[in-house]
Amino acid sequence: MVRLVAKLRDWEPLDWDATFDALASVLDCQAPLDDELEELAQRLRGALMQIVTIAVAGLADEDEEAAVLIARARTLRSVELPGNYWMALGHLRRLGWVTSELVELLSRTGHFKDAA
Repeated sequence: MVRLVAKLRDWEPLDWDATFDALASVLDCQAPLDDELEELAQRLRGALMQIVTIAVAGLADEDEEAAVLIARARTLRSVELPGNYWMALGHLRRLGWVTSELVELLSRTGHFKDAA
């Protein structure tokens, strides 16, 4: 019970504006600057962690598409940002796509009502 209360105190709601800004930055035709990559990676990893937690709680056992996206998200979150700009950009775009796909799936299934 003490652990649960501590986790609730530390819980931060998902910042949709920051998440969608990060997604726009990494998925846009105009690639982000090199000095923006690390911050974008941190923002996407944080948002993705929260989104995966919601997906696991709501869909993982009953939805095969969710299970595949959750597994891909966990794998991508665990990978360090490559040092090469183009490889880092590719990694960020993969993070962006899996984030976007999970948000879309959770919106479609009614888990996120005001995300879109």
